[in-house]
Amino acid sequence: MKKIVPDPPHISEEALLRISDLLRCAAATAYESGDQRQGAKRDLAFAVLYLIDMAKALADDLLTQIDAHRSS
Repeated sequence: MKKIVPDPPHISEEALLRISDLLRCAAATAYESGDQRQGAKRDLAFAVLYLIDMAKALADDLLTQIDAHRSS
């Protein structure tokens, strides 16, 4: 019998580490860009920084969960 709902994609710890590193680099770029701007353009750059930080927090949380699962 065929499964109607596919399994969720498996994300490896190595992939999450790479994602976290890429987001860290993107955050540094957004910060430097925003730091050199004023007004709405500065706000926009720092809004992007906020979104990057939120995505990085999710990746870091998944890494913590993987580590906790391995330890148990």
